[in-house]
Amino acid sequence: MNALDYIRLRGDLSFRSDPFNEADNLVFSQLIYANFDNVLKKDDKVTIQQLAERFFEDMKDPANLSKHHNKDAVQILQAMKDVPRYRDCIIYNYESLLHAGTAEQFAAFMVDLPDRTTVVCFKGTDDSLIGWKEDCYLAYKKIASQDDALSYVNRHFNLFRKYRIIGHSKGGNLALYAAVHCKPLIRSRIIQIISNDGPGLRPGSYDENEFNKVKDRYQLIVPEKDGVGTIFEMSPARTIAKVTTRNIVEAHGMMTWQIKVNRIDRADSDSFQTDKTRIALLKFLNDSSDEQKEIFTEELFKAFHEAGIESVSQLATGGMSVLLKVIKELSEMDSVARSIAIDLAKTFSISVSSGLNLTQKVSQRAESIKARAKHAEISFASRLIEDYINELKEKEDS
Repeated sequence: MNALDYIRLRGDLSFRSDPFNEADNLVFSQLIYANFDNVLKKDDKVTIQQLAERFFEDMKDPANLSKHHNKDAVQILQAMKDVPRYRDCIIYNYESLLHAGTAEQFAAFMVDLPDRTTVVCFKGTDDSLIGWKEDCYLAYKKIASQDDALSYVNRHFNLFRKYRIIGHSKGGNLALYAAVHCKPLIRSRIIQIISNDGPGLRPGSYDENEFNKVKDRYQLIVPEKDGVGTIFEMSPARTIAKVTTRNIVEAHGMMTWQIKVNRIDRADSDSFQTDKTRIALLKFLNDSSDEQKEIFTEELFKAFHEAGIESVSQLATGGMSVLLKVIKELSEMDSVARSIAIDLAKTFSISVSSGLNLTQKVSQRAESIKARAKHAEISFASRLIEDYINELKEKEDS
């Protein structure tokens, strides 16, 4: 079962009879992805049931539907609002920021549980390319959201409560960053830190002695088809979740993670260790300098902007026309950035390919794609496809 099934099957259990667990962590980490900007202000303190009433009333206005694009989070809230386990939990200290100029995307809230503990939940990357650009920054510099998370914890913690800090993707990174860098008295109130497929902290961005003070309270959960959570991995013992998909993007989303009773259903660690997609991503990050990563990131998102792409869903659903627009903009990249982009494409493709079948498929479609690219006056696309096929063939021959 997934997080939604868990709410429906075990939502009748109180937190006193069944304390906060790994499945609850998934539920709250998914809930933060709903856009509460219209219905939850900084000073509000409401039950989850009251929040749901406001939220779904707001959604009746067609103009607001686009603001609640994360359907999984909406379904989670719908399921939580009427079950005894969650409906009376108090949610408050909601903050949300989105700044295009600084590529800053941040959101967080707190939830008081009946057992006198508080869950602090940080939002990961949403559908905006602003957030994904900030994710890329994590590979080579400190990001604005890390400062936001640290400030949030230092301002809102009460020394008479105990806290669990959690988050998914970038939100997991923010949870760990805030726990390591916050004031010592505040850190003493943290009883648990959970990162759900979130990158660790970049080397040189933290004091190892400070991390060691929270290490025994830190848990990293990653899906068995992983590409994010083991970047700058710091966890002494990761938890590997079984997933219902082999697609790396879908596997990153928590709704594909499997739950057994009230905890993550563990996957086989051997297949995780040899996953080619994960290895390819880590190889690129390890082999690239911070300067190369910065050049590539800035040029890539400039290409997206010039192509009129402002969200991940546009990339996912735009088809060939969107792809050709992006490739056209990539062809005008700074030569260094273009070289990095080609090398990354080759490294990733070769690492995850499975031999002749993939080469044949690419070869069969290459002429059609090249013809369309030529019509769009994108010679760069033709060269990239030819290089790609040649690299695959060389890999097979060796």
